[in-house]
Amino acid sequence: MRKSAGRGFIVAWVVGLMAITGCLGEVAATTDEAAPPNADPQTGCAITCHGTDTSNAPPRSISGATETTAVGIGAHRAHLNIAPTWHRQIECVDCHVVPDAVDSPGHMDGDNQAELTFSSLAGPTAAWNGTTCTAQCHGSSVLGGTSPTPTWTLVDGSQATCGSCHGTPPPAPHPADSNCASCHPTMEEGSLTFRDPASHINGIVDVVDAGATGGCTSCHGSAMSSAPPRDLAGNTANTAPGVGAHQAHLATANWHRAITCSNCHRVPTAVNSPGHLDGDNVAELVFDLLNPAGVYTKATATCSNQYCHGTGRGNTGTKSWITPGALACGACHSMTGTGMSGDHSRHINGERMKCSECHGDVVNAAQTIINANLHVNGVHEVKMANGTFNAATRACSNTGCHGTETW
Repeated sequence: MRKSAGRGFIVAWVVGLMAITGCLGEVAATTDEAAPPNADPQTGCAITCHGTDTSNAPPRSISGATETTAVGIGAHRAHLNIAPTWHRQIECVDCHVVPDAVDSPGHMDGDNQAELTFSSLAGPTAAWNGTTCTAQCHGSSVLGGTSPTPTWTLVDGSQATCGSCHGTPPPAPHPADSNCASCHPTMEEGSLTFRDPASHINGIVDVVDAGATGGCTSCHGSAMSSAPPRDLAGNTANTAPGVGAHQAHLATANWHRAITCSNCHRVPTAVNSPGHLDGDNVAELVFDLLNPAGVYTKATATCSNQYCHGTGRGNTGTKSWITPGALACGACHSMTGTGMSGDHSRHINGERMKCSECHGDVVNAAQTIINANLHVNGVHEVKMANGTFNAATRACSNTGCHGTETW
């Protein structure tokens, strides 16, 4: 018997004995062994062929590949980000004909290759040559873009910088003004940050005179940010509901994905856009797809039913909007396994494993986030040193620790 298998047997025997003798009491009903509410497979597409329980798109490819250097994987997930910070949300239908059923014509045609049929946003001459894409989505060298024909399997961020698709600013006759917000109302003042990513690469060029938005910061915010402080009443303290944690959310972070205004609000394209100035001096909250059940309670200045501040097991988080201070690791989900999904508790407490042993792309052995874009992004980021995790069956295999086990 292998040492690891023997240890697992002993642990199981001891736990069983303690349960029989009553030492564990509630062990059978403990919440940290319950199945997570977001474990159900995607409906429609068969994730046993491609994708995982969080997306129908690769990884995994139909050949079983998981690395972005494989053509079947490439930049699928980079495109399908559920909460992008600099472009509208991209869907499968933007590049493929999505089948109604597994046997729809053209779906399983024997070549094991996905045909590309670009949407109108990509332009009438959009093309894929097996290595790169040529599409209006990625701009043009005529507009000053440095990477207008990106390589599909190069997913290191170098082809997605501001300036990859068009200059910053584009060459003449475009005005030589580097403050995009002067003419484009969904951009932040004096920066390359988007107030509303959904208005970028959406087939519409939003251009207005600066007076149409009032500069956006003329009523709230500062010279460098449209978000408070200051709020409409002139408050600057983060204990005022109009100020709260705006800047804490919008600041560049080293532990979570970037957050934009449109993740919580509808961003107006003009000062008189419907719903903007409605007389109550209260900003309406419309949460993004990561927080479909999110609620803000004005009376207590509290956000609830949040995925972002939850345990990772659905929309369970509640946080005060006006309580100062940074969040510590563990403020949203447990670091001890308690209340966490599946076998977290057994691995963390019973096996003394670190987060990095199963989430190696996100966190290191010192419990430091190493890729902020992969944290609080709505995806189960499982990456082990050895073995694989099948999200469809929720099983780990070939780990070196044990055989195939269901999470």
